[in-house]
Amino acid sequence: MSLEWYFADSSSLYATYFLRDIDSRIVPGRKIVMRPRASDGEVIPFALSAPVNASEGELSGLELGLVYFPDNLPEMLDGVGVQASFTALDSSQQLPEYNDDGTISGYVESSMVGVSDQSYSIVGIYERDTFDMRLSYVWRSEFYTGNEAAIFANPLQFWSRPEQSLDFQFSYDVTDDFVVTFDATNILDDVYQSYYGEGNDNLFNFSNGIYSRTFAIGARYTF
Repeated sequence: MSLEWYFADSSSLYATYFLRDIDSRIVPGRKIVMRPRASDGEVIPFALSAPVNASEGELSGLELGLVYFPDNLPEMLDGVGVQASFTALDSSQQLPEYNDDGTISGYVESSMVGVSDQSYSIVGIYERDTFDMRLSYVWRSEFYTGNEAAIFANPLQFWSRPEQSLDFQFSYDVTDDFVVTFDATNILDDVYQSYYGEGNDNLFNFSNGIYSRTFAIGARYTF
């Protein structure tokens, strides 16, 4: 369900609410398979870790957004605008827990994989006849990332700490057919971290990573 208000030629405000019931989600699990034993060839049951359709879930959310290009600006600032959005999500799923023999022992309620409770983005825009540029910032709160192998004694779930990204894009129309571009990504050079258990980023580290900043110059020609 969405409500949109276009209060100027290039400006709008919107609000969207959605609700999704999800059946038979694919999640990491275990199932019994019959395979020959290496020692004597006898066919016996094995508990195989594999993706399974074994989860029911619900995802709901509210998104608020704005696109705004002010009117009556000085000529030099004509084309300045902003695009922003905020999203609040609520997710839940029933995840199976397994016995050593691969049978389901029960279910535990959890957030959905990869879903942050909150996120927002802000994009500064400057558009002219011959060029345009955008500076965008994106942030999301911590989120459930996945499950560690069941053979470890650590908490089974691992989570990712809040993430952010700042990117820049510029393009210039040399002619109607020839465009040059400049792009910069991951300007903040942020550290990405995942850890065992929700909220345990200072106690049970799982992994850390830094993705390189990138700077790219490009060109496009239309025949």
